[in-house]
Amino acid sequence: MFKRKHQHLTVRIYFLTIILLLQNIVAKGQFTPIALSGFSQDVIAEAGPSPLATTTMEIDGLTSSNKVMYSSAFAAFASIAGGLPDNGILTNAGDSYQLASYTSSNALFVKRNQTFELTTVAPASYAKIRLLAFSAEQASTINIGLAFSDGSFSPYLTNYVLSDWFNGASNIVAQGFGRVTRTATGPFVADGVTANNPRLYYIEIVLNCVDRAKQLEKIRISNVSTGANAPFPNAVIMAASGIVFSQTITPTIIASDCNGPNGSIALNVTGSAGPYNFSWNTAPVQSTATASNLPPGNYNCTITDAAGCTALFNGTIALNNNATINATATPASICVGSSTQLGVNAGAGVLTDFTWTPGSLSGASQTVSPAATTTYIVTATNALGCSAASQITVQVQNKPATPVVNPVSVCSGANAVLAVNAPSPALTYHWYAAATGGTALQTGNSYSLTAVTAPATFYVEAVSSAGCISDSRATATVNINSIPPDAQLSNVSVCPGADITLQVQNVNIATVTYRWYPTQTGGSPVATGYNFSLIGVSAPSTWYVEGFSTAGCISALRVPIQVTLIPRLATPVVTVNAISFSSLTFSWPAVTGATGYQISTNGGSTFGTPSSGAAGLSHTIDGLPGNTTVAILVRAIGAKICETSLPAGPVSGTTLSTREIFVPNAFTPNNDGKNDLVKVFGNYINTIDFRIFNQWGQVIFQTTDPAQGWDGKHKGKLQPVGVYAYVLKVVRQDGTIVNKKGSINLIH
Repeated sequence: MFKRKHQHLTVRIYFLTIILLLQNIVAKGQFTPIALSGFSQDVIAEAGPSPLATTTMEIDGLTSSNKVMYSSAFAAFASIAGGLPDNGILTNAGDSYQLASYTSSNALFVKRNQTFELTTVAPASYAKIRLLAFSAEQASTINIGLAFSDGSFSPYLTNYVLSDWFNGASNIVAQGFGRVTRTATGPFVADGVTANNPRLYYIEIVLNCVDRAKQLEKIRISNVSTGANAPFPNAVIMAASGIVFSQTITPTIIASDCNGPNGSIALNVTGSAGPYNFSWNTAPVQSTATASNLPPGNYNCTITDAAGCTALFNGTIALNNNATINATATPASICVGSSTQLGVNAGAGVLTDFTWTPGSLSGASQTVSPAATTTYIVTATNALGCSAASQITVQVQNKPATPVVNPVSVCSGANAVLAVNAPSPALTYHWYAAATGGTALQTGNSYSLTAVTAPATFYVEAVSSAGCISDSRATATVNINSIPPDAQLSNVSVCPGADITLQVQNVNIATVTYRWYPTQTGGSPVATGYNFSLIGVSAPSTWYVEGFSTAGCISALRVPIQVTLIPRLATPVVTVNAISFSSLTFSWPAVTGATGYQISTNGGSTFGTPSSGAAGLSHTIDGLPGNTTVAILVRAIGAKICETSLPAGPVSGTTLSTREIFVPNAFTPNNDGKNDLVKVFGNYINTIDFRIFNQWGQVIFQTTDPAQGWDGKHKGKLQPVGVYAYVLKVVRQDGTIVNKKGSINLIH
């Protein structure tokens, strides 16, 4: 914050964090373990169920000392002192190293003229790495290079002397944990657990500025020992730790106001070791962490650390004129005839003297109603004399025209669709139940209604994409046309081959005509009108009739009318039920639907009325000589001539001779007084034995009285229609005997 006489200054401070991944500065921090694969030998004895210091090899095997390292758990098991931490973690000055599992390969042995690689389990970027290592059998000379995920390789240490595990004096990480002879059986004796027995050292590699941004993938170690100490020295690599590369720069930026230049940028660099050198692109060049007295503009600073790695910072000094202003319009888009509220959102400073153009309007707020799209500019000043200006454009949208909708007429119960004439794809149409107000029923070019039974009125308005609404809503009406009544019909019957006219009975509706179809649904009409004539009807048929109004409405149903053929009456069943020496009586049961009967005694040449009358059910012929045979035909007569049945017969009967015995072959026990009994007829009868049997051979009637007959009942119950057998024995008055057998038809 800067203060000046008679001035008010507002300072904007910006905080920006930049993470630099390339060409940045060495990170501060502690070394933490790097997980590796590629260890080839087990040289650490761990606790176990056996007293064997089992490892894959000795460290000093070349001198037959057979020495290995051991864990604290093994030390406790073997009752000796010392031992490496059981968790495998070694720390020194806050840095940590993680040994590989004691139960697996936990060291890399690199003998003279050998080269091996250790691979990072999770490649990452590092500023520094350290290898936990030592040499066995005198100091060894090694080369170390790094391979990266991008395929590049960089040599870092050449002819590096790695100290023997007893004799080194620098870079000591851990010491005095002891060693033990690798033998098959105990007891085990620690080999002089002293301050330098043994020692583990770190080898530090500082990555160059380019390699820090890369993903470390492999560490390559070569044993290049020569001279007097060859061939014995072995380089032993136990673990690796590293400092992950990261760097942050936090700037504090102060804008320059309208009385400047008085802006500044202050840099706070963290995550690396200093001291730092700063070089700003100012004129003259500024070389401190803070660049001051800057006018508005873009600035950069080159930051160099003690290792010579550089980072580049870029920042911007803004103009803080203490008179920022933003013009507003609420709403910013209006329809023709509407108004909007102009206003300001003032920034820093107290603003005065607001002026709007066009119109030369004064004041922070204005209500305007432009007739067309207009850009308004507002200017203002503050106490410092700094000025600000802002503009806002008010979009003026035209209203769409009132839509046009034609009325529709539908039949009662039908669906209706109201549609906007020539709808515009740029407009949206809202449908309402009221001319004003209310909630929209539907949005779209049309409005559909289902099963409309009463007239209805709806309203529709047009809305533009800008939200402008037509000045009024169009009226859309639905008119209802009545459904014609269903046709009133009566089924008819006709004689085969006759003509007939079918007729609708409700013929007094002037606006309705009728259409005749051969099918209940679909198809084309075969006739139109109230009447439909059929010529020469030869088969039954069904026709369907629907009403059709002048408005195009169709009755709810196609009403069927059935045309049936009048059938012949059933042929009468004629039997001879009474025979005497001079007369014969023929009878028949009533035929359903018959209005009368006719008989013929001349083979059908002529038919006459039965002796019992036109509707009678019997015919008697008297005055016949004995042993005279007469044959008759009988037909039933209906209401229409085509109902006349086929004639029954001829049925013959013969009058009795002087000594003849007769039993009728059929009877009708229906209590009509005619042919109700079956009995034995004949002259000179003294006694009889007359028995009738059912189909199972059971006697259901028996008499010895010539005057008694069977009424068709057994134990008071009328027997079913069918054929019954009889056996008859007659003793005449002269003592002669007549035996007869036969069958009798019982007809109800």
